[in-house]
Amino acid sequence: MKTGMSKKALIGATTLATSLVLAACSSGNQEDTTTTPSEASSEMMMSSDQIDSSSMMSSDSSSSMSSSSSTADSSSSSSSNTDTSSKGIENKTFDVSMEDAVNKFKDEYSDAEITSVSIDEDSNNYVYKVEGYNATNEVELEVDATTGEVMNKDTDDKDNVDDDEVLDLAGLVSPQEAMKAALDKVGSGYAKEWGIDSKNGTIYYEIDVEGSDSANDDVHIDAKTGEFLEFD
Repeated sequence: MKTGMSKKALIGATTLATSLVLAACSSGNQEDTTTTPSEASSEMMMSSDQIDSSSMMSSDSSSSMSSSSSTADSSSSSSSNTDTSSKGIENKTFDVSMEDAVNKFKDEYSDAEITSVSIDEDSNNYVYKVEGYNATNEVELEVDATTGEVMNKDTDDKDNVDDDEVLDLAGLVSPQEAMKAALDKVGSGYAKEWGIDSKNGTIYYEIDVEGSDSANDDVHIDAKTGEFLEFD
């Protein structure tokens, strides 16, 4: 009887110990996986901070891209404007003036009358061309607008140049003023070349306008008053 009771007691004790161990393990697992209110609040704050940080990074990136795009557009516009204006001579200042070129012509042909003066582009160089005639010949002189060097002299037999009107070069508006008046009239483009001529007693600048939205490329400006005369 005692032996049977001892075995039952031992079995009961073993069962109780096993139950306690299992209960302890289960309690431990619950403690490991259970999140306290304080921990949950902390995790929510961290998640919110991460979202805010991500949003700020996205906003900064978008702002940077917008700024870059704006800068690129501005640069492109500026470049376009710079390219157009750099092609024209309306803002160029040459070392040799029109008066200098005319004086060189008079030094070379002291007895000649002047019938036209112009400036043309020749192989990326600008050259003044002064034309006229004397008692026996038609004469022409080309002068480099940068160096003042005489590039070419030409003398031909006189041929009906008496019909060409002699230019009175006193009191003319400057080429820059004439080019500005022409571009203001056309509204766009740039001045490529200009020349001075005379017709029916009126001395005028003929401005060659390029790159404009208008079909009127040649503009006549009164050389004495700077006023618009006509399109050619």
